[in-house]
Amino acid sequence: MKRYMLYILCLCLLVGIFVGCGNEAPSQTTATTQATESPEEAEVLKIMILGSSRSVNAFQMLHTAFTDQMPDKKVVLGIMYHSGCSMSMHVDFMKNNEAAYDYYCNTDGRWKITKGVIMDVGLMDQAWDVVVLQAGNGDTENNMNENARKYITEYVDGCVQTPHTYWWHSTWFNSTDPVLYDNPVEASQVDQLAQLTQTNQTAIDTVLDDPMFAGHVTSGTPLMYALKELNIPEVQLYRDHTHLNDYGCLMIGYAWYAQFTGNAVTQINLDSVPSHLRHSSTQNLGDMAVTAEMKQAIIDTVKYTLDNPWAIPGKE
Repeated sequence: MKRYMLYILCLCLLVGIFVGCGNEAPSQTTATTQATESPEEAEVLKIMILGSSRSVNAFQMLHTAFTDQMPDKKVVLGIMYHSGCSMSMHVDFMKNNEAAYDYYCNTDGRWKITKGVIMDVGLMDQAWDVVVLQAGNGDTENNMNENARKYITEYVDGCVQTPHTYWWHSTWFNSTDPVLYDNPVEASQVDQLAQLTQTNQTAIDTVLDDPMFAGHVTSGTPLMYALKELNIPEVQLYRDHTHLNDYGCLMIGYAWYAQFTGNAVTQINLDSVPSHLRHSSTQNLGDMAVTAEMKQAIIDTVKYTLDNPWAIPGKE
């Protein structure tokens, strides 16, 4: 009998090794080992975001902002990226164990990308402290539904078994500058104030009172403040009609840092961001100079956002 029970125990352990986080079998063996922390690693702040290219934008300069403001604190960032990914798409990918993601990881300022992986690969790579959810573009209210949020967080809980919290990220709006469009007519059809109003109001109605989330970050309010109150031309912040360039990413990175920590930004110490610390698609541009004018604009934007996180700058 003892031999039989030992056999059953070993079999259960083997089954546990091969079962995925969401109770579905992973298609990649790299997802079978749950990350654990050493005492040194426990001092590291680890943040993962599940989302789209706007998640990549929001996190692109976040490591730079954190290390500039908190040089004694090590930060690790992760992104599970799928183009235009909505909450419902995440649910489908998780249920089908689909290798739909590119996993971005940043442990030292440099981004490393692993393409074509299942969700478990990124979730189990680190003992994440914070997992950020973000709605896709378009019909935000529909793809932020409670069932999707519940499924995703329960799935993540099965993968990230160290203590962690959830945060919500509300993104920005499209550009209105015709220069940034292949078809300039599309620019005239964009109502930025309406887009940001819908995004922020949906977050207020849907997730601000949800006890699931420990905190919330808006990228739309700081970007609108920079455009409407500081009068920064859109071509200085956007790289195309919907994505941000390096300056825009840097501004959002500081705004994200400030909202996450509750700390104002009173001084920016860096004068340039080396190309090797930026995303590979922009490294050919060389080092990015951070001018005194840029620094002041970021400081002013962060202050406004901390004081008015869900405001709509420029709206009468």
